[in-house]
Amino acid sequence: MKKGFTFAESATHINLPQSIAKAGFTLAEVLITLGIIGVVAAMTIPNLMTAHKKRVIESKLKKAVSTINQAIKLSESENGELETWDKTLPKEEFVKKYFSPYMKVMKICTNEDRCGYNMKSPNIWSYLNGTPNGSYNSPFNNDRTPFISMDGILYVFGFSPISGVAADNDKIIIIDINGSEKPNKFGHDVFFLVRNEQADSITPYGANKGHNAIKNDCSATGSGMYCAAWIYQNGWNIPSGYPIK
Repeated sequence: MKKGFTFAESATHINLPQSIAKAGFTLAEVLITLGIIGVVAAMTIPNLMTAHKKRVIESKLKKAVSTINQAIKLSESENGELETWDKTLPKEEFVKKYFSPYMKVMKICTNEDRCGYNMKSPNIWSYLNGTPNGSYNSPFNNDRTPFISMDGILYVFGFSPISGVAADNDKIIIIDINGSEKPNKFGHDVFFLVRNEQADSITPYGANKGHNAIKNDCSATGSGMYCAAWIYQNGWNIPSGYPIK
C-alpha cells in the first residue's frame, strides 16, 4: 500500500521548495539577455555579410575566367585564333558565331536597355575611387560587344584600340559578375581580364604587374582595374586589406 499525505485542515498555503519557486526569469533578466544578444548581433552580422559578399565575388570571378577561357579555346579550334576573328560583324552575329555554340549565352546586348542598364545614365560603371567618367564608364563605349550568359554574368569584348588609359581596349575582356545589378563598380562586381597571347589564355588584367602596383590600383584611391589580379595572385581569395565592406 502506497503511503500518502494529507494537509492539515487549517492549512491555507503551501511553501514550495526554493529551487522550484525561483525557476523562472524576471522581466529585467529577459531584457538584459535580449540586449546582449542585440549587441552581439550588431557586431557580428555585418562581418558575416561582408564575408558572404567576398565568397560570392571569389566564386563568380573564378567561374567567369574559367568559362570564357574554355569557350575561346573551343571556338578557336573551329574558327582560328581570336586575333583573326571577323570583328567587323554586327554584335549579334559576332557573338552567335564565336561564342553561342561554346557557352550558354542568354542575351546579346545591342544597347544598355537590353542588358538591364539605365539608358538615361551616361556613366554605367564607376572606378573604385568613385570617379564616374572615363573610357571604361560603359560596356558599350569604344565599339565593345557585350553579352550575358545564363548565370547572369556580363562579358564585354572591346575590339577597337584607342589612345590613353584604354590603349589595351582591343585586348581586354570586362566582366560584370552580376550583370546590371549594382554597385557596377570596378573591383566590386566589375573586373578586367586580358588576352595573354603568349600563354594562349585569358588572365586577370595587371597580373604581370608588381604587387605594389596592383595593390595601389586596387585601393580606395585607385581605379580598380587590377583588382582581379590581386585576387588571382592570392589563390582566387580576396586578400586582407581588399577595399570592400
